[in-house]
Amino acid sequence: MPPFHPRFHPGPSSGRLDSFSERGARELARRIRAAWARLGWDVEVRVERIASEELDDGRSIAHFIVRSDLINGLPHRRLDQRRAPHPQQDAREAAARPLPRAA
Repeated sequence: MPPFHPRFHPGPSSGRLDSFSERGARELARRIRAAWARLGWDVEVRVERIASEELDDGRSIAHFIVRSDLINGLPHRRLDQRRAPHPQQDAREAAARPLPRAA
């Protein structure tokens, strides 16, 4: 009998994944989505920019967060129950995409 949920690793990632950076947050989102998909669940996971930090030398660092539609840590939609994309969802996803950096 297959497990009902992916293995849970509390605390920091074993691979030293920096989930506050955009690259790390996107990788974490991909891992969450893939782990649930292997068990037959469709999970919506998105990356959002939460803050920017100004450094002393004039540069700034952006911080990101991973959000999902899990309820109490569990999915609620099977892969075969995927819903048709909502028009507003496309706008939200476009807004969540990072802007290109200025040169």
